[in-house]
Parts: sequence; C-alpha cells; structure tokens
Amino acid sequence: MSLRIEIGDKWVVTSDQYQFILNEKKVVKSGHKAGEEWLDTIGYYPKINQLISGLVHYQIQTAPLNSLTEMAAEIEKLSFICEDAFKAVKND
Repeated sequence: MSLRIEIGDKWVVTSDQYQFILNEKKVVKSGHKAGEEWLDTIGYYPKINQLISGLVHYQIQTAPLNSLTEMAAEIEKLSFICEDAFKAVKND
C-alpha cells in the first residue's frame, strides 16, 4: 500500500511498505522535460511523526528566519498546512 499526501504547494509525502518518504516538489528548468514537476527526496522515516519532525527541521533550516518569533510563526504555519493535508486524506 502506497500513499501520496500533498502538503501545501511544496511538499509531498509518499510511502512504500517500509517507510514514509518526504519529497520536495521541483520543476525541471531545461531540456525536453522543462516545466515538468518532479519529486526530490528529502528523507526516509519509519514513522509519520518522525517525518513531520524532519519536515519542520528542514523548513526551519531553509527558510529565511531572523528571530525566534519568526521561527515560531513558521512552525505554526506549517502545522496548519500539515493538519489540512492530513484531514483531506482522512475525508477521502
């Protein structure tokens, strides 16, 4: 059983029989596949809560944050995006 959960515009959670996989959406910039979307694997996690922690960590590392207040706001924003994504899957 594999799954695909879109988290906002930037992230996709997929899975295989062993793990959950965090992917970042990217677009091919040149070549004959220019404009096509592809998934760049960020990490492999045995449990979904570990994936979410990894997502938060990666987002904080890559976001232009200048204060703890901005970091807290980024984490809160990401938590709402994740909540909406997981609710959408639950309702399907």
